[in-house]
Amino acid sequence: MKKTIAVVVGVMLLVMLVLFSATYTVRYHEVAIKTRFGKIGEDSVQTEPGLHFRLPLFAENVVKYDTRMQLLESPLKTVATADDQQVMVRAYLMWKVDLDNVKEFYRSFKSIREANDLIKGNLSTSLEQKIKGYAFGDLIGIDSRLPDAEVAILNDLKRSVVPMGIDAVSLGISQIVLPAKTSKAVLDRMQASARTLANTETDKGSSEAAGIRSEADTLVSKLLAFGKQRAEEINAAAEEKAAGYLKEMNEDVELATFLLWIETLEQSLRNYVTIFSTDDFAPWHLLNLKRMGEAEIIPKPSKSYIEPVSKYEPETSENSDEIKVVKRAGN
Repeated sequence: MKKTIAVVVGVMLLVMLVLFSATYTVRYHEVAIKTRFGKIGEDSVQTEPGLHFRLPLFAENVVKYDTRMQLLESPLKTVATADDQQVMVRAYLMWKVDLDNVKEFYRSFKSIREANDLIKGNLSTSLEQKIKGYAFGDLIGIDSRLPDAEVAILNDLKRSVVPMGIDAVSLGISQIVLPAKTSKAVLDRMQASARTLANTETDKGSSEAAGIRSEADTLVSKLLAFGKQRAEEINAAAEEKAAGYLKEMNEDVELATFLLWIETLEQSLRNYVTIFSTDDFAPWHLLNLKRMGEAEIIPKPSKSYIEPVSKYEPETSENSDEIKVVKRAGN
């Protein structure tokens, strides 16, 4: 009885082992390669996720690869540029298994790790070869050609890894470091370039400033000459008109003198003033209403100038003809 139970249990375990070896699962991010006695058949590639069957035991073997994107970074490598500058460069690569050539990947590599090791060496080689074709100034600065260098490295790398079932998706240079000697040489050269550029711009600005000043001086000279000519024309016209007025005034001197007296009074009394004076000289004699009432058409002053008075002489009060004019109005 016990032997029977042991046999049954053994048979069940054997059946379970055979069933287990006859199935395999593929995850959504995997691809499976099924080989029969070590050989790849036409239906060996399985990309559909789920449970699949195979011949049990060692008849068929299954190898699975991760199809997700892989990130690979090269070590920091010293490279000489086209202008003999030493730079240290690091690059990264995004790659994945090429599903269209997964059989080639299987023949080339046993695992993803082995593929990474090979790609890393190829990446370093392509990086060194392509960076040599660019000057240091092409790798940094505003006019950097770094994207062109990245495309060139990626294309060169694809030529070496595509036949092995590797799809190189994208590549980028993540770091550029200058050694101490190179840094000093680059800085000195940049300072010299900046100094040359500054001197060029200074000379250019001085030349433009001189041109602007010359233009301005020419324009000022023209304006001054025009203004002088115009002033002479206005002065000549004024003198001609004044000669006409003077001729008219000479025809009646007394009337002209009277008009000048009137204008002088208007100008004197225009602003806020206080005037103490007598009515015996022009034009203040016009303020004497008694004299204005006389038979003269144009009243004349009794004096033509102001007689000096001693400061110790007493002032007249009652019978003097003194006139006190106080003006409080504004303009």
